[in-house]
Amino acid sequence: MSTAITPPGNAVGAFARRAARSALTLFGTVAAIVIVWTVFLRTVNVSPLVAKSPVDVWNYLVTAPGAAANRSAIGALLARTLTDASLGFALGLTLAAAVSVLFYFSDTIEQMFAPTMTALHAIPMVTVAPILVLVFGRGSVGTAVIGSAIVFVPALLTMLQGIRSAPRTDLDVCNAFGGSTWTSFTKVALPHAIPTWFTAARITVTTSIVGALLSEWLASSAGLGGEMLRDSNEFQFGRLWSSVVVLTIVCVAIYQFVSLAEAVVRSRMYSAR
Repeated sequence: MSTAITPPGNAVGAFARRAARSALTLFGTVAAIVIVWTVFLRTVNVSPLVAKSPVDVWNYLVTAPGAAANRSAIGALLARTLTDASLGFALGLTLAAAVSVLFYFSDTIEQMFAPTMTALHAIPMVTVAPILVLVFGRGSVGTAVIGSAIVFVPALLTMLQGIRSAPRTDLDVCNAFGGSTWTSFTKVALPHAIPTWFTAARITVTTSIVGALLSEWLASSAGLGGEMLRDSNEFQFGRLWSSVVVLTIVCVAIYQFVSLAEAVVRSRMYSAR
């Protein structure tokens, strides 16, 4: 039967290597974005008023006389967006975990609702979000619901796959010793599923930020989402491009952090055969 066991003594070294690899990936991603960005602007005829270069963004955030105020303003807006994203992320993962457990114990319920959930996920959220805003309002609740709606289905499918990936032989051994369905779930299926649930978190963490931006565009007009919409309408393209760059770097960093957490969990939760 599967048990969680302590990783080897070189776990600290392995963690350090993963952290260094994540930092290197983050640096490489930023460098690649800058290169592609620069080449794109040099090959496409776009007005400098609209298309800002990496140097323009650097000046806006670092060297311009008002750079400190610019960074402070974008940082405050980013904090609001990340707060909105965290609400949708937490709610979406919680609902996905609860429904995946329900589906595990009832194939009938899964067959009834899983196809419908998957089909609803195919509907563009931009068409559904206004309805959610009317029902749940423009505040934190509406923002969380829109974010969770984007996170829910991918997380559910990944988590359900993790629960159902438990080895049949381990489940049979548990049943042979008189274990109930709940015992089989808690002792076998759930430990096997935990690493996969971290995979679900990694897959959906950046989409929760997309959900927060969408809700800010369509509902609250707060955070970076609302500000970027206003910047576009007011021709504040320096602030718009700087906001996009900061948000992109933060998204990559968060993704790498969750990936690192997933790798640590997988190293600690491997099964003894």
